[in-house]
Amino acid sequence: MRRRTQQQLVTAALLIAAAGVAAIAAPYVHQDVATGDSLPTPSTAQPSASSTVSAAQVADALQDLRALPVSDAYVPARYDRDAFGQAWADTDRNGCDTRNDVLRRDLTAVVTKPGTNGCVVLSGTLHDPYTGRTIVFERGNTSSLAVQIDHRVPLAYAWRHGAASWTPEERERFANDQAANLVAVDGPANEEKSDFGPAEWMPANTGDACSYAASFVTVATKWRLSIATADEGALNRILTGCTSKGSN
Repeated sequence: MRRRTQQQLVTAALLIAAAGVAAIAAPYVHQDVATGDSLPTPSTAQPSASSTVSAAQVADALQDLRALPVSDAYVPARYDRDAFGQAWADTDRNGCDTRNDVLRRDLTAVVTKPGTNGCVVLSGTLHDPYTGRTIVFERGNTSSLAVQIDHRVPLAYAWRHGAASWTPEERERFANDQAANLVAVDGPANEEKSDFGPAEWMPANTGDACSYAASFVTVATKWRLSIATADEGALNRILTGCTSKGSN
């Protein structure tokens, strides 16, 4: 009887300790979205590419890369951002602009503004693929710049490689292509990237190299863009390296 009592006391103590740990951890458990509003109808966008990509995805990207047209031809018409339509238009008609759609998708611990039907992101945390940094996002006139929405294939690059001949509607859809081309990233890294292709700019976080290269090829293939000779070479080297050493 005494042994059974001791075992019961030990069991009770373990249960109490576990409850205490749960109570301590509760405030830190991730909640995807905190708001009193209901979330808008999900768009067709898929989660952004992480810093990992499978060997099969790398192989597909290499195959698609070999099929892409390569061109360094000069485009006489000058690039104009306005040619790609309203910035962050609600092209998927879910009631939210594209920027907030991507922020809600890519940030964690998201808090949205009451009265906006879960659209406007007030704060959240970004685990940035380009730098590997964790960035606290807070909406504001200047603070919002810490997190920006990047086009994997920049608009100006797309203009030079096929988009100059598209219709305005096609360009607007490209500029708001959440499923393939848009990702929330570190603001300064996005500004440093500018309209460069992979031959001139790659993420400082080398762990994102394979994912970035594969995404660039995916976007160019989806939208039937050409790529520059130097970029074709850079992408081939990167993706071949991903295959030989295991994707990152």
